[in-house]
Amino acid sequence: MNLAHALQYGLAQTPEKIAFEGDDRAYSYAQVAQLSENFAASLHSLGYLPGQRIAVMLPNIPEYALVMYGLWRLGVEPVLVNPQLTGRELLYILQDSQAKAIIVPNALLPVLEPLRPELKELAVIVIGASGSSQDLNFGQLVATLGQHPILERSLEDTAQLLYTSGTTGNPKGAMLSHGNLWANAKGGVTALHVSSADHLFCILPVFHAFAFTAALVIVPLAGGSVNFEYRYAPKKLMEHLSDPRVSVMVAVPSLLGMFLRFPEEFKLSPALRCILSGGGPLAPQLEVAFSQRFGDIVRQGYGLTECSPYAAVNPLHAAPKLGSIGTVFPGENELAVRDPVSGEFLFIGEVGELVVRGPHVFKGYWNRPEATTEAFADHWLRTGDLGYQDEDGYFYIVDRLKDMIIVGGENVYSREVEDVLMGLEPLREVAVIGDPDPDKGEVVHAYASLKEGEITTEAEVIAYARKFLTAIKVPKYVTFLDELPKSATGKILKRQLRKSTVTDS
Repeated sequence: MNLAHALQYGLAQTPEKIAFEGDDRAYSYAQVAQLSENFAASLHSLGYLPGQRIAVMLPNIPEYALVMYGLWRLGVEPVLVNPQLTGRELLYILQDSQAKAIIVPNALLPVLEPLRPELKELAVIVIGASGSSQDLNFGQLVATLGQHPILERSLEDTAQLLYTSGTTGNPKGAMLSHGNLWANAKGGVTALHVSSADHLFCILPVFHAFAFTAALVIVPLAGGSVNFEYRYAPKKLMEHLSDPRVSVMVAVPSLLGMFLRFPEEFKLSPALRCILSGGGPLAPQLEVAFSQRFGDIVRQGYGLTECSPYAAVNPLHAAPKLGSIGTVFPGENELAVRDPVSGEFLFIGEVGELVVRGPHVFKGYWNRPEATTEAFADHWLRTGDLGYQDEDGYFYIVDRLKDMIIVGGENVYSREVEDVLMGLEPLREVAVIGDPDPDKGEVVHAYASLKEGEITTEAEVIAYARKFLTAIKVPKYVTFLDELPKSATGKILKRQLRKSTVTDS
């Protein structure tokens, strides 16, 4: 078992067919196979070994495929990194994962440069020109002819490490195995009816599990093709979306909302048969508006990084149920509702915590045995989401157990934002919640009290946050209160802050 074998169908049936394209470059199945093998052979000659970790910090470009299939072939464990991370966030992930190298485009070298003194043993592989003679050139590594067989891995061997924040503390590295991703991809081919005729337009970031599994495992497994894009310019997006080849895509609700704001004369590709919506709740009003303008092609799904990531989807063969995340994902997968306290399984219509079980569920968190234990209950993965199941087997999410904010499909954890803001001297207390937003789903709203005699402004707090946090984590609003509401035990009551936000609106 090795995910590098996902290329085999396309390689055997249509080797000259373009498999991955984007940024004015394209690679056929045969080229992906050869160049990724060259890359694996080059890394092997440099001393990289199976089981070691190499960080991948790339935007949506076709070289992502060359990198991943080369690393899998070698048996190396890729660490997927958000290209928009700040230096502080990047340093933590590189140190925690014990990455031996990082693969970056030359445009991101300025983010990495200040970290080099603390990462003296980290090799840097650059796509494009490098600023240091010690850096390795990706183009040379993939162009050097070499031979390296696909190293067979077990179902349990790690295929990727994705960092996902908890409600407290630093991000945790979720270990997804070759077996996890393979099982989820096979379910995806079935659920979305993917075939070699399909062409996926991928605008969602590939470092995120939602887009990654679709673009780099599901579609290649069926022999289809993928077009990568990382620029959200409306004109460019409209060109891609009207491409007559585009038949499937994955999207977050805020992206669907953007499509509705395109000029009335804009038309989606006539071949576009399915848009899988995830990364946050899809408002029924948005789903209806989209269907009325573009047709019944959106299907809301549900998943989380720890599920590789798909766990449920509205079937293509039936009209979607508004507000529902759909039925359990195909394969040997299970989805149920349990009481979050007693663990008792609940009946139809009863609200409890969604739990997941199956071959797509992750191995655990890297070097976090306690967090891994907490994530499971009797071998069921606890999702932290509250929901219920109806009489037809469709699931619905009604709330979250965790204080998680979803901004444009990306998870933002309040504790991380609070910890950063508490570094600003005038602030005495901070609590962060999510405000509803028609474009992004939610935006970050910080409530703060000041130390006696201290003054600051909303603009100053936001500017401070921008120094340490990725853009989506930076508060859009800051409200100052004399005292934050608290319980008798001194715990800040975020539910009261949410009530005041609703009242103010």
